[in-house]
Amino acid sequence: PAAPEAAPKAPLARAAAASADDGGAVAGPVTKPVYAGKALLADPALVLNTKQGPLPRIADNGRTPMQAYAAPAASGKFRIAIVVRGLGISAAATQAALDSLPPGVTLAFAPYAHDVSHWVAEARARGHEVLLEIPMEPYDFPDSDPGPHTLRAGQGETANMDRLTWAPTRFTGYAGVTNLMGQRFLSDSDALSPTLTYLSRHGLYFFDNGSAAQSVAPLVAGQVGAPLVQSNAAIDTIQTALEIDHRLSDLERAARANGSATGSAFLYPVS
Repeated sequence: PAAPEAAPKAPLARAAAASADDGGAVAGPVTKPVYAGKALLADPALVLNTKQGPLPRIADNGRTPMQAYAAPAASGKFRIAIVVRGLGISAAATQAALDSLPPGVTLAFAPYAHDVSHWVAEARARGHEVLLEIPMEPYDFPDSDPGPHTLRAGQGETANMDRLTWAPTRFTGYAGVTNLMGQRFLSDSDALSPTLTYLSRHGLYFFDNGSAAQSVAPLVAGQVGAPLVQSNAAIDTIQTALEIDHRLSDLERAARANGSATGSAFLYPVS
């Protein structure tokens, strides 16, 4: 749906402007394990320290960031995963999400805010699994602009790979990556294939948040052998409590029918 993608345009533009001046928040070199409470936030075995910042990698023993930074899986016969996107841009909204959402909800952080590492540490300490939002080209780019370093459809692989090395170095502790906007990019298999290959080689999974109706991510992930989860539905396309309750009920029915279900939401107050 177009509405969830268009909504974050203004705050993203402000955050992107600040980022363009100084490169955004960069975590320092990782030389020893770092914890947020009892949760692992950074492990030197899982980090390649670069000039831009710490880049996730697969450890020499085969351990991956998506394993090391995963939250405990829910017990029970039926499971539901929900990812809330857009954290880290508004401090007030991010704090409200951390205070009100249970640990079983996965939180996706945009890479632009100066204090994003602080918020990620708070989320991990409270038991949340964390995702990194990577800016990807929407259909109405540049009217809707995810910010600097946006991955672009129709661009050469080298250009996108250069852009892709920026966002993953902003913070540590994330198990996977999700799309920030990206309707056009996720419909371009030639652009998406090297991106999913890159993420897989760095031990990360990709969460397709379902905002791109024409997404070819599941098909491409199968072709390149990349781990991927796709959202069954956005639960807050219509931003009312009643409609969100209905969508949550839909997820329950899907989980009972299929064993599991996945939904996504944006950081709207009602969500």
